[in-house]
Amino acid sequence: MTPRPSRRAAALPAFVAALAAGLLATPRAGSVRIAWRDVAPVQATLRASGLGEASFDAYVARVAAENLQRVREGDLDHLVYYLLQSTRISSAPAIEPALSARHLLESLDADRRAAFLRGDGAAAPSAPPEVTTRIAALLRAVQTPGEEARLTSFSALLDTAYPDPATRAAGVAAEYLRVMRFLYQKEFVAQRVAAPAAAVAELYRHRGLSTDTAIEAGYVVHLGLGVLKALEPARRVRRVLIVGPGLDLAPRTGLDESAAPESYQPWAVLDSLVSLGLGTAGDLDIVAADINPRVVAHLARVREHPPLLRLASSLRESPSLSLSPEYRDYVDRVGGAVSNAAAPARDLGNGQRGKTLSVSPLAARAVRATALDIVTQRLDDERFDLIVATNILPYFDDPQLALAVANIAAMLAPGGAFLHNEQRPLIGDLAAAAGLPLQQSRHAVIATVTGARAPLYDSVFLHVRRAAAR
Repeated sequence: MTPRPSRRAAALPAFVAALAAGLLATPRAGSVRIAWRDVAPVQATLRASGLGEASFDAYVARVAAENLQRVREGDLDHLVYYLLQSTRISSAPAIEPALSARHLLESLDADRRAAFLRGDGAAAPSAPPEVTTRIAALLRAVQTPGEEARLTSFSALLDTAYPDPATRAAGVAAEYLRVMRFLYQKEFVAQRVAAPAAAVAELYRHRGLSTDTAIEAGYVVHLGLGVLKALEPARRVRRVLIVGPGLDLAPRTGLDESAAPESYQPWAVLDSLVSLGLGTAGDLDIVAADINPRVVAHLARVREHPPLLRLASSLRESPSLSLSPEYRDYVDRVGGAVSNAAAPARDLGNGQRGKTLSVSPLAARAVRATALDIVTQRLDDERFDLIVATNILPYFDDPQLALAVANIAAMLAPGGAFLHNEQRPLIGDLAAAAGLPLQQSRHAVIATVTGARAPLYDSVFLHVRRAAAR
């Protein structure tokens, strides 16, 4: 079997080259590109995918380039979600992205729709008038972003992605069509097959790398840390690596423009460690590592400028959606350890529950940022007591997942814990081969939805590195 060929162009566009330059220019704690000798525990899985020592370096270089391209696509995904939903750039009604995708695709006849879904550019429709109006509004707004953080970010993105202003409207329209094709495949086509979850998972392994983040991810990590505490009451955690902490720039649904974009996971993990008695704020060293330079730059500022956090559930209670009592309790309590004056949660309106708090200088000093592609790189001179990787592993195919697990195992100190929420059975085999046997897992209901086949839930898996592992 030969390695799966690249689905992307070999040459990096100017935007991705700029991302690469930014990534390489970001100070990092000894990150290195992995070599074949570094992945001995997972070499059997790699060989089964057609990879060997002779082809490994070229494969890693190709994946690194593809991942930068996926960063570009992920950023442009968020731009599309923003232009459809923002009330700052237009007074026109917000457009729900998945409904826009359905309207667009189902306005085509069956043959043209199938061709467009296959990626046939000749079958691409035009963006609807209400979308082109919003594109024009966005392009006007980014010319004078003022103090609006999202507009400032998107202005910089457009300057790099489309340096010639004359090409921007057409370029953004093309990105809209690309995003709509993915959403239609995910929300409608995949739901009609025999195994919808597997079909969606396959789509995610080729889509852009999103920076979406929400406090729901903090909830399952909190549960996992609670399991760790119950298993080892005397355990203490000092050095933590969070892989892919993300930044809530413009989610696919429920855009909230009342607060500036923020990264929640470093603060949620710190809060859980302190509240569970696993660590103390003054002693914690939390490394937030992300492949996206925009996320790294944002988190690099927090040590000197502690942020104002708006911790709110992205799920909104309604007659048809109810938060589980356990999750509601987490939302009510989260944040007490990161702020000198944490306010209790309250109803924020429209069914949303949350709070606003200021991160204390002590908590801010616990967090530092670094650039890292977890598939192709590792922090060579650092070992961690805890590594957290939630909502990022689904983006990787099986060989990439094997590399990510090998890198994580290499960065864990003996006895260190690894928490994730990837449900692919393969990860258990990979982790065991790398010396990280599964200790326990928890599956938690976050909310129930009237008429749904199952509640909204997430899972967390706890692995502990064998103390004798090298």
